[in-house]
Amino acid sequence: VQYKMRINALSLLTAAGSSLLLTRYPASSFSAISPTPSKLTKDPPAPFKWPILGTLPDFLSRGGIDKFAEVHESMYREFGPVYGMSILGDDEIVVCDPVVFGSILRQEGKFPIGAAEGVSTFTDYYKENNLTMAMRGASNGPEWWEWRDSLNADMFAAWDTYMPAIAETCRKISDVAGAEVPKHIPFVDFISRAAFDMFETVMYGSTSFTTNSKVASSEDIEFVKAAQSAFDITGALLSNPMEKVFEGDLYK
Repeated sequence: VQYKMRINALSLLTAAGSSLLLTRYPASSFSAISPTPSKLTKDPPAPFKWPILGTLPDFLSRGGIDKFAEVHESMYREFGPVYGMSILGDDEIVVCDPVVFGSILRQEGKFPIGAAEGVSTFTDYYKENNLTMAMRGASNGPEWWEWRDSLNADMFAAWDTYMPAIAETCRKISDVAGAEVPKHIPFVDFISRAAFDMFETVMYGSTSFTTNSKVASSEDIEFVKAAQSAFDITGALLSNPMEKVFEGDLYK
């Protein structure tokens, strides 16, 4: 079996008084690029793989998504620093060895594959609606490089034009935080509005100031709420693959 490694998610897990640093890689995108063939060029140890379900029963028996840290801590103790998982046909290799991380990153080539491709709720939407420009930002290879390179002039060369604006927006947010939270705006919502205000400043050079309930428009507030909902749904779908498989209400 040949593997090509791709970073899909990076988590710092703390369980049973110890820390476990792991990276999950889709097994379908592996090739033998690692200098540690004994670990990565053969099928890794894994729980029993059932038809269709894969290792989902084992994942649930160890605690499931509600005990994500404990699941991987127990698998690390049982199988070692490299092990396999398969959730409803989505095969993955889990690596808990920082030395292997370095080998992967050094050998991924000119266009390493990024984590954005693994957030299928966005990529599926882009594909279904033919949003080709958005797809470039969640892809890899020359097309991603062209998309990313086009942003460099504004992100780096012109940083001195937007950093002062962001700083000023942050100052205004700080000025009203004490009066707004929690009397008028719950803390979680205030953080989301602050992120929106800063993002809007970068994009347009000014902000509609949604963190200030006295001047925020209902339209802008509804936009922030919709964005919050979209990210909440994305997180729920990533942690509950059954929703997508059976096209539940959340997925629809």
